[in-house]
Amino acid sequence: MSVGDAANEDLTSVFRLSNTGGENIFNVSVNGISGIIEIPTGFYVGTTLAEALQSRINQIQDPVTGDTVGGVTVKYDSSSNNFTFTTGTTGNTSTIKVKGAARFGLDDVALGVGTVPQIYNLVQATNADGVALYVDATGNVVTTPPANLVEGYFPLYIDEGELTFDNGGRIVSPKNLVHYERQEEGFSIALDIDFGQSTQFAQPFSVLNVDQDGFTSGRLDGLEIDASGTIRANYTNGQNNPLGKIVLANFNNQNGLKQIGNATYVETAVSGEAQVGEAGSEGYGNILSGSLERSNVDITEELVNLITAQRNFQASAKAIETTTTLTQTIINIRM
Repeated sequence: MSVGDAANEDLTSVFRLSNTGGENIFNVSVNGISGIIEIPTGFYVGTTLAEALQSRINQIQDPVTGDTVGGVTVKYDSSSNNFTFTTGTTGNTSTIKVKGAARFGLDDVALGVGTVPQIYNLVQATNADGVALYVDATGNVVTTPPANLVEGYFPLYIDEGELTFDNGGRIVSPKNLVHYERQEEGFSIALDIDFGQSTQFAQPFSVLNVDQDGFTSGRLDGLEIDASGTIRANYTNGQNNPLGKIVLANFNNQNGLKQIGNATYVETAVSGEAQVGEAGSEGYGNILSGSLERSNVDITEELVNLITAQRNFQASAKAIETTTTLTQTIINIRM
């Protein structure tokens, strides 16, 4: 693990990452694999910059073997305002080194070297004479092992005792609080541990509870639009996912819009520029999915035009009828 120094500015606030002075360039070495990564310029906070660093560090590839880094995590601590880099490996051969801009506290970061975990084997506690020690049902240390041990199961010895269970999985000993105490130079500890609620069931493995955190594959079953203009896709597996949102436009003078046919209008200098907003917000209407729009024509004007057209038709029909009568009369005279 490698821990950077505190940044020179508060990275919890939005800041701009530029390429000035190469501040978006970072030199990284992980377990002997070295590389130079470049973070895209733009606006970040500490957490998003940590994500970008983690993504690109794990893509570094050894030019000889082709091995990639992988397993590195980068965390930003808002309280200390610094970055921490952790490898996915352990041991004294695991190393990580990151060098970046002083702005982010990465100009002088010490080499991080992994540690070897210490493994402790629990052993049977004994007294000065070498006699095995146990803890009875009342929590006292005794040399007599408790009865009713589960066959085929080995007791777990913890410092000065063991946890023992009966055939029903109920704890036999210890039932009272067990006190652990250790005093050394510069170190002191005293603990009271209650094992009374511990259980151990001697039975085959079985699944007691199943939680589903996924969904089966589904097909698109339909689309719906709510009053705010959000378009949602319905799938046969019960999922309902938003796809986008319809926005509305308002004008200072709606009567100044120019009609171009098919209930379509365009803005003009008289109507003013379109002011885009969300459906349902102040000054904008709602969207009614599946509803028919009311006619936006002038009913009175259209009715007058209809009456005028009817009269013209009647007059034309009368003229045609008169012409036909005159023609027939002339034909009869000539005959």
